[in-house]
Amino acid sequence: MGKIIKMGLTGGIASGKSEVGRILLTKGIPVIDMDKIGKVLLDSDSAIQSEILAAFGAEAATDHKIDRNKLRGLIFSNLANRRKLESIMHPRIRKEFERRAQEEEAKGNKLIICEAALLIESGYRNSLDKLTVVLAPETNRMTRLLARESVAPEMAQQMFQAQVTDRERLALADYVIENNSDLGVLANKVEALLRQWKSEGLI
Repeated sequence: MGKIIKMGLTGGIASGKSEVGRILLTKGIPVIDMDKIGKVLLDSDSAIQSEILAAFGAEAATDHKIDRNKLRGLIFSNLANRRKLESIMHPRIRKEFERRAQEEEAKGNKLIICEAALLIESGYRNSLDKLTVVLAPETNRMTRLLARESVAPEMAQQMFQAQVTDRERLALADYVIENNSDLGVLANKVEALLRQWKSEGLI
């Protein structure tokens, strides 16, 4: 049995990468959403909660519990805070992904998708074999973000600035999907990508 190929899936905020991940999942490709793992750990792991409260104190809490909105404000407005949170969260998130990759490899799967917003920024791209990048016009992304999240435009801008540029993503990408139309067109592009992966022996 060959070693499973770990494929990163990333893109700017509200680029549509999660929709691409969802389509891949419906096609039988294992997709691990690193951001969802992080949220589960944040809600359920008491050791992580204690570390975050010790690191950020009352600024990140309401009634002695982690307040996601306060924490988001702290990390997107301050790079040092973001690095501090990443040092707590990322090792646990990566450990869980590696565990699931081993599970999928044992099942005989050839490919697993590691979906994450900050795949490049965190340096984890270097631990993966391939990278797929989803691109979308920034104006479209900002409109989607403000529609789906209860954030002020200023916070949305900070969230955008916390990520690398599309040019930086493209420089590291093995595969690119441009999400510049509707969901039907996006689904067709994912189908074309799957055909390419099959021709290359990835699936």
